[in-house]
Amino acid sequence: MKMVFFKNLISNHLQNNLWLYILSAICLCTGIVLGVYTVRYMSGFEKSDLLNYLSSFIQTYNSKNINYNQLFFETVKNNIPVLLIVWFLGLTMIGIPIILVLDVIKGFTIGFTVTFFVNGMGFKGIWLALLSVIPQNIVYIPCIIIGSVLAMEFSLMMIKDNGKKRWTTGISSRIMSYSIVFVIISACMFVGLSFETYITPNIIKAIA
Repeated sequence: MKMVFFKNLISNHLQNNLWLYILSAICLCTGIVLGVYTVRYMSGFEKSDLLNYLSSFIQTYNSKNINYNQLFFETVKNNIPVLLIVWFLGLTMIGIPIILVLDVIKGFTIGFTVTFFVNGMGFKGIWLALLSVIPQNIVYIPCIIIGSVLAMEFSLMMIKDNGKKRWTTGISSRIMSYSIVFVIISACMFVGLSFETYITPNIIKAIA
């Protein structure tokens, strides 16, 4: 019975917010394309400078023992705050444009990183991109898109309710439900965070 309820809940959510999912995905893809073209149109000096930095980073990374606790903290610090910002923006009535900009930025970082690896390091860069960038983003991207859609949906709901002068009706329970879903999304992101912390460094070492 519960499974049927959750399936209906998810189905209704997707039907009601399909256009938001499409919008979020378009922004993400736009960011990826911008990242790709940024690398393509970088000057030779800029590419060389970045490539030297990347090479020295990999060599330093390869020559010392990995502090997994520190790395996990850094990985969490780089990813979870974005989700928290999206959650907070959903509680406002003006957060939707900023959420979409964050989707573009996320796409840009993925597109730029993958393209730079491939463009700057050739065959080795392809393996780096496939094994050390893409796997965790298979987790991160759905989490960011789902979080973005939920935040935009909540923001739109507040705008509609404010227009009908019933903004405060059941607001506490709505915020609680909204926040619980974000906690679940954060928990799902820890799969990607764990991969990035404990597996990606060893992949980089092996390829380097």
